[in-house]
Amino acid sequence: MRSKEFLLGVDIGTSSTKGVLIGSDGKPVAEASVEHDIKIIKSGWVEQDPEVCYWGDFKTVVRQLLIRSQISPSNIAGVGISGLTPDLVPIDKDGRVVRPAIIYMDRRAWKECEDLERRIGFKSIVERTGNINDPYYAGYKLIWYLKNEPDNYRKTWKVLDASKYVVFKLTGVPSIDRSTVMLYSPYYDVRDERWSDEISSMVGGGVDKLPNICETQSIIGSITPLAAKETGLEEGTIVVSPGPDAILSAYSVGMVHSGDSCFMYGTTGCWFVVVDKPLFDPRLINTYHVVPGNYIVVGGMIATGGLIRWFRDKFGHLEKDLSELMGTTAYQLLDREAERVNPGSDGLIVLPYFMGERTPIWDVNARGMIFGLTLNHSRAHVYRALLEAGGYGLRHHMEIARSLGISVEEMLAVNGGARSKLWRQIISDITGVSQEYVKEALGAPFGDAFIAGVGAKLFKRIEDIKNYVNVGERTEPNSENHKTYSQMYRIYLNLYEHTREDCKALSSIWQ
Repeated sequence: MRSKEFLLGVDIGTSSTKGVLIGSDGKPVAEASVEHDIKIIKSGWVEQDPEVCYWGDFKTVVRQLLIRSQISPSNIAGVGISGLTPDLVPIDKDGRVVRPAIIYMDRRAWKECEDLERRIGFKSIVERTGNINDPYYAGYKLIWYLKNEPDNYRKTWKVLDASKYVVFKLTGVPSIDRSTVMLYSPYYDVRDERWSDEISSMVGGGVDKLPNICETQSIIGSITPLAAKETGLEEGTIVVSPGPDAILSAYSVGMVHSGDSCFMYGTTGCWFVVVDKPLFDPRLINTYHVVPGNYIVVGGMIATGGLIRWFRDKFGHLEKDLSELMGTTAYQLLDREAERVNPGSDGLIVLPYFMGERTPIWDVNARGMIFGLTLNHSRAHVYRALLEAGGYGLRHHMEIARSLGISVEEMLAVNGGARSKLWRQIISDITGVSQEYVKEALGAPFGDAFIAGVGAKLFKRIEDIKNYVNVGERTEPNSENHKTYSQMYRIYLNLYEHTREDCKALSSIWQ
């Protein structure tokens, strides 16, 4: 290949940072990843260290990619970066982090949400922002920040998210992408498509801390001499940062046209449908797609893959030890046990609200539940029921979408959890929807690298990524299992309704 024909994509996820180097033919040259942790301060308060988890991981992944590929940094035409969002990463004028990042899982800003609703009304919030008032959105975290940490707030120059913090460290430019701005509700006004001075004055500030909005394929800046020294990348290399990690994961497997659908089997379970006009249904998350002219309707569950990792870490010590000896993963060993359990886990149902929940119930007080336990149930039953919980949650979203006139007959499957044939089968059986799994999918880092290639003019159009995706395995729903799961699903829906007030009472005791 000629020089400048390689592209670097890095995604800073909730639990790990992943990167890929691809050529101008769209094929991977090297991959790398590193895990990081989240810090749960107390119930509903979740933070990360941006210097360690975001910038530190980025540098580690880049070093690994350069070593494994043996590609000279001078041959890299562009860098694309995505990440978990909506988050709050406050930096001062010298670019130093003022306090740890408050990430999207965090639920502490619920009072700020209630206060704004009392002042302007629920309907007005949705009309202005396109979304419900919920602590998930970074704008409410910012309001909490200015009210509860005034000293830190005064030190803050700009508020970024995980990926834009790395972009700032690389380029010195504070920014936010078009696909993320609606997730900074209530500060973004969808009617005028700009930051809202009105909301800012109403709550006492905030908008002056928000960065300029960049379009998806815009070149935000280029790598500075200092960043080049720290990362090993070449000074002057262009940097793009197209959007949230979840949307980039879906985009990476070809979700580009209206009607396309995808489920992201990540730490959080995100379901996407592309629409050509905004729906702004408050039960769902609404934002811009990375493909210009389109919108995304999102079902965002806080803990899906997170439940599976929780089980592995808390109860799968034997599998973790055996996996090293057997050359497999703890998840694969747990899957083998769960495969021997009947669909429906012999009457066991899990409510997946271990961190409260976003869509569609938007309840900070919701709690997880393992319902139906008997002495007949084993660890394998609980593990399978955790897998099934993601399917019930996804079906809940799909039924809402259908009520809005969105038809979903099949969807793409992406991210680490989609490697599990068992989990994909469970999801299809519960929802009744076929899935196409892109087996060789590189996830969000590939989408990042491809859009960097558009910025560097190695690829013509953002939509052309579809030409570089090869669909592998297809999963069809089992009709008999679907009947069983349909009965269980009705109980799943009732469980939340019957325990909602009890969860609220429990939350008031154990905050």
